[in-house]
Amino acid sequence: MNSPTATVRKIRKNFSSLQDVVLFMQMFSLVTVLPAMLKLLSIPRLMKLLTPRLITNANNIETDIIRGKIVTYADYILSGRFWLCKGTCLRRSLLLYHFLRRAGINVQICFGVRYKKDSIHESLSKELEGHAWLLYRGQIFLERHATIAGEYRVTYCFPAAAGPSSGKDLEFTGENR
Repeated sequence: MNSPTATVRKIRKNFSSLQDVVLFMQMFSLVTVLPAMLKLLSIPRLMKLLTPRLITNANNIETDIIRGKIVTYADYILSGRFWLCKGTCLRRSLLLYHFLRRAGINVQICFGVRYKKDSIHESLSKELEGHAWLLYRGQIFLERHATIAGEYRVTYCFPAAAGPSSGKDLEFTGENR
């Protein structure tokens, strides 16, 4: 069991301000309601709700810092440390989409499908599997396995402006994780 001092040190290490704590709590709250939203709403309706009306404009240094915090908090929340927050590409992409857009980073979210690979025979089955990822300036962004995202056929991007028509058209950026 952690001592109170160890807990305080851990909090100070990860949260440098009250705004960081508020951001983390907002992200955690959204993750907890996302499953219900996904069941009740169509993807276009959900995307309209998750797209912030007001986008803040921060300078490049602030944007990099905020982006880093958003990604760190999202990955921590979805890491399985919380019983109701299991990570999936869909939850991660939706969470990052909302908070990055809110921070002034103009990302797109894409959804795609591919035929599932049979791991034993390395052949394609007739079963489809889906994936969700972000694009920034037309390139796959903050994706853990960017080359895998390129194997999916894009079925829907939001907002629709200037998105690639096929997963094969996607470019990769050094920003991937």
